[in-house]
Amino acid sequence: MIHLADGVLLLAIKRLNGERSERSLYHVLNGKRSATTLQDAFFYEMEPVFGQFPQTTYLYEAMLKRFEKRGWLNRKDFTLTEAGEMLASPEAVEQLMNRLGGERRDYNLTTWKRLSLFVQTFMSREHDRTFYPVQADRPAEQWVKQLLRFDRDWKELMRTFHQEIERALERIGDPYASAVVYRFTGAFETGLTYEQIAKLLNVDAETARLYFLAGWNELLIVLPDEAKLRGFTYGLSTERMTFSARESYDLFLKGYTFEQVQAKRRLRTSTIEDHVVEMAMYLDVFPLDQFVPMEDVATIEQLRHPSSWALKPIFEKMGRVSYFQIRLVFARLKRGETFV
Repeated sequence: MIHLADGVLLLAIKRLNGERSERSLYHVLNGKRSATTLQDAFFYEMEPVFGQFPQTTYLYEAMLKRFEKRGWLNRKDFTLTEAGEMLASPEAVEQLMNRLGGERRDYNLTTWKRLSLFVQTFMSREHDRTFYPVQADRPAEQWVKQLLRFDRDWKELMRTFHQEIERALERIGDPYASAVVYRFTGAFETGLTYEQIAKLLNVDAETARLYFLAGWNELLIVLPDEAKLRGFTYGLSTERMTFSARESYDLFLKGYTFEQVQAKRRLRTSTIEDHVVEMAMYLDVFPLDQFVPMEDVATIEQLRHPSSWALKPIFEKMGRVSYFQIRLVFARLKRGETFV
């Protein structure tokens, strides 16, 4: 049987365009926050699946072997077969993949942990029942404990939370809305497992998990800014730039030169270069001309094949520019800028 979740993973392989390795995809799926993995996710439009398929190397290898055995994957060059291309092409596959929310990093997951644990804790207290926390997450437990110490009309707020969730779920629609609802745990009912949700939605467990991720991501997107539920996102950020790159960026904003930032932070040149590439990827405005002569920028754009983000062909043709400079230009091109 062919599952929608398989289609999403095949689409991720397709987007790599045969230019990256099996290992590259593995790190993206696990959300490794290395410079190379962040760039792979950015350039090859795999931000939505970043960190959304955590798995061991054993399970990953088993998945690739299964894809190869079923005639969907050429492992020699890590590209899809014609059959694999067909499974990755349906609109439903692309829609599900693009809704998963990996580009928001830990924002979605942490918010879910806080809210789901709060609902369970509050409902259990209301009915004087002991419970095992639905989230085995110490920071979330501490956060909920601190929240419940505030003097609030929690019953009224719970009604408000319920109404806000209902309105958001109506906008999202099924199967995403149902997958979210089924995951909540109360005083008397435990949230369903993905296997149980799968039976109700007539899909496999992995697709049910993706429906939940997509539904929860969409709920947080459509939730009004003034919604009381927004309180569960307190202190969280959807920023994609890593903390270390942000520290370097703050120094650049203060007027430090590249060399001064490197000396101040006591990091290698390549590390600061990786931070600058992150800035080029994620900032709305970036001073590209400070790092690459504009005539070279135009040449790089002209030499790049429209469907490729491979660095080596550009490097070999030009000679006078570094991989660092090519990555900077690619980052701005990916953001829709043009220089020719």
